[in-house]
Amino acid sequence: MKTMVQRPLSTNRLSRLALVPLAAALLVACQESSPAGQAAGELPPADQLLLAAAKVALPPAGVTPADLPDPESQGANLVAQYCAYCHNLPTPGSHSATDWPRYIRRMWVRTEGLQGSYDIPVPTRGERQVMLQYLMDHALQVSSELPAGAGRDFFRQTCGACHELPDPKQHSPDDWVAVVRRMMDHMQTMLGSTLTPDQYSRIVLYLETASR
Repeated sequence: MKTMVQRPLSTNRLSRLALVPLAAALLVACQESSPAGQAAGELPPADQLLLAAAKVALPPAGVTPADLPDPESQGANLVAQYCAYCHNLPTPGSHSATDWPRYIRRMWVRTEGLQGSYDIPVPTRGERQVMLQYLMDHALQVSSELPAGAGRDFFRQTCGACHELPDPKQHSPDDWVAVVRRMMDHMQTMLGSTLTPDQYSRIVLYLETASR
């Protein structure tokens, strides 16, 4: 008899599975009674927003276990094992050390809620402590005071709308190009829009200058 190997659910598959009951219920309700001016079978705007919200707030693609800081450590291995089971692998630098406890606790609550339906692995208490400490040790380095320079206010306004502002010296001038590009992909996933070429250039130029 062959042994069945359980494979992690991909992000798209997990999202589809989680959304199927909700989408079906909304579609039936919509078909039964459509408001005036709304085509039969079309979800009302509020329900469309609900479904869209369920698909966002996930880490952008492109990060592999080898890209994590100290990739051979227990913390990195646990993050890769548990976090990448349901969605793209996050980088510790995605959040500050003060933000990570809140974000990771929310993930644990979700995995515990989905565990029975999808057999999602849930870390033990000890593993959670290791994961949280790892993420906090390699978290986003926050800037207490941004260096002066052209583009500083735009950088503060744009990037500070989603997360704490990183210290420009956290990355080299060359590295900031890739980091901002990754954030643009994240903005597209989260918000449905991203920076224009001119806005991208203003932020990168400021960070390149301030990081020297």
